[in-house]
Amino acid sequence: MALDSFTLFAANAVVLALMALAFHFAGRRNPDQAYWRSWCAANLLLAAALVFFMFPARLPETLSMIVPNGLLLAGFGLRWRAAREFSGRGSTVHSIWAPTILFLVLCAIPPVAGSYAIIYSVVNILLATLAGAVAWEFRRDRDDQLPSRYGLIAAYALLSLSFAARVVQGFFVGDAFDAYLPYDAMLTVHLVIALLHTPASGAFALSIAYERTTAKLRHAAAHDSLTELLNRGAFERMVAARMSRDNAAAQAVLLLDIDRFKRINDRHGHAAGDAILRACARIVEDEAGRNTLVARIGGEEFAVHIHNATAPEAERTAERIRAAVQSARITAGDNTLAMTVSVGWFWNEGAGLDLEDMLRRADVALYRAKETGRNRVERLAA
Repeated sequence: MALDSFTLFAANAVVLALMALAFHFAGRRNPDQAYWRSWCAANLLLAAALVFFMFPARLPETLSMIVPNGLLLAGFGLRWRAAREFSGRGSTVHSIWAPTILFLVLCAIPPVAGSYAIIYSVVNILLATLAGAVAWEFRRDRDDQLPSRYGLIAAYALLSLSFAARVVQGFFVGDAFDAYLPYDAMLTVHLVIALLHTPASGAFALSIAYERTTAKLRHAAAHDSLTELLNRGAFERMVAARMSRDNAAAQAVLLLDIDRFKRINDRHGHAAGDAILRACARIVEDEAGRNTLVARIGGEEFAVHIHNATAPEAERTAERIRAAVQSARITAGDNTLAMTVSVGWFWNEGAGLDLEDMLRRADVALYRAKETGRNRVERLAA
């Protein structure tokens, strides 16, 4: 098969249609994820644009320039919307269709419409901008460390550069064009890049959705759904991993229990109790500091593991948490609530005790804090 422009247009159109089908089925399995519909519609518009490029004689001369380019711009506008929808960001109808509308307005201006070079350059400027905008949308959330995100960034950045190269071509040699679309070596290179881009970006779009779903499930398995702190199982695994790496390091375990939590629930309802738990979790996490693991290990009880800490540091952390909780005020409905915590802690230097041993000793100290008046910090000496 010869590597001519017609063949490359056809190959790109087929791949776009196949990826649209894949996005359609992904959307059927996840009807709440609107970005699949945007990906699907975008690919269908782009495939239609390429078909019109393949058969320009089927349209009047003016429309043979306007229709396929309008479809290209609309398709990339929808891809930009899909990228924003994937990131949980909205997009107005005006912003999606603005490049297409701008192109159509320019085509209505006789001096612009009569110049192949101007139209060619304007279209490719808009397409380069849209492809770059898609790459930027995926780059913005790279902190989630999903591997496929970088593939999408690279795929759209490469396509944006290819469109930009065609802008340069339009500026420097556009006056020599005897038709809107020059069938030259640059077009062939661009279509080859597009043929690589389409399946790659489609595959990465599918895989990043899978990676994010997997990451959410993994997060849910390790975290308490109400407070977003580690749950007990994840806390124990992570502390055990820490201790296995450096079992000679000094470490402390703090156990915290919200005082008279049942009374709060009984007087103000479970919604108020949930607000108290979330607020307490946030305070404990903020005040625990670095080198700590914080978990909700059951009911109104929280645990903190401090790695490589001295006993005075552990005591200061416990007291800082207790004081911060005492000074907090939580709004729950029409009520402004206060709370206190009792803290028991245990510090150990060197190997010999596992987490279960340390938790048991911290629990003894916590019981002592409860018995001696609550809103206290107690330590069980080693």
